[in-house]
Amino acid sequence: MNEDDTRPLRDALRREADTVSGAPAPVDAVLLRGRAARRRRAGVLAGAAAAVVAVLAVMPLAGREVAPAPAPPATAPPVTPRPEPLRTVAPYEPVAIGHGRSMALLPDGRQNHVAGYGDIRDAVATARGLSGDNIPPRSLSGGRDTDPGRPVLFSGAFRTDEVPAGVEVRLDSGERLRAGMLRLPGDPDWGTYYAFGTRAAGNQSWTVTAYAADGRVLVETHFDQASGG
Repeated sequence: MNEDDTRPLRDALRREADTVSGAPAPVDAVLLRGRAARRRRAGVLAGAAAAVVAVLAVMPLAGREVAPAPAPPATAPPVTPRPEPLRTVAPYEPVAIGHGRSMALLPDGRQNHVAGYGDIRDAVATARGLSGDNIPPRSLSGGRDTDPGRPVLFSGAFRTDEVPAGVEVRLDSGERLRAGMLRLPGDPDWGTYYAFGTRAAGNQSWTVTAYAADGRVLVETHFDQASGG
C-alpha cells in the first residue's frame, strides 16, 4: 500500500479521533469504510470505461445508419429513338420504315424509290422503268411528307462515293433526327434515307448530312421550308 493509498485512512482516523473524545479510534470501522469507498470508486471507473467502450463500439454502427445515401444517377435526357442501321433490301421489295409507311428501292434508272402508306406494290409497279431522281454524284435529294394526323416524314436519296455510316436530319430549331437507310445488294453508289419528326417539324427548313465512318461529311444539303409538305 503506498502513501496515496494510506492518506484517506489517516485522514479518516484523524476525523474519528477528533469526534470521539477519550475513546480509541475505530480502526476496523474506518478500514471497512475505506475498502467500500475504494470498491465504489473502482466500480465507477470500471463503469465509465465500459461506457466509453460501448460508445466506441456503437459509433461505427451509428455512422453507417446516418451516412447519406449515394445520389441517384442523373436521368439521361430523352433522345429520339434511332431507326435500324443501314439495311440491304431486295429490289422492288416494300419494307416497313415505321408509322405505317413503307419504302421500296428499284434498280431501274438512278435513285428510283417509292414511299407511301400501307401496301405500295401498285406504286412500285408503276415506277418500274422510270429513271428515278437521277441526282448528280456526291449529292442528296430531299422531301417532306406532312400528311395530317401522322408524324412528318423526311426522306430522299443519297449518291456518294462511299456508303454513309449515318445520315442526320437537322431542323432549324436545332432538333436532330437520326435517319434510317436502305440500299440495294451489290455495290450501288446510292441508297435512301428516312426520318420522322413531330408536327412542328413541318413548319421548318431542314438540313440533311451524310457522314463517313470517321466523322467526315460526305455531303450536306439544306432544304427550305417550301421544299416539301
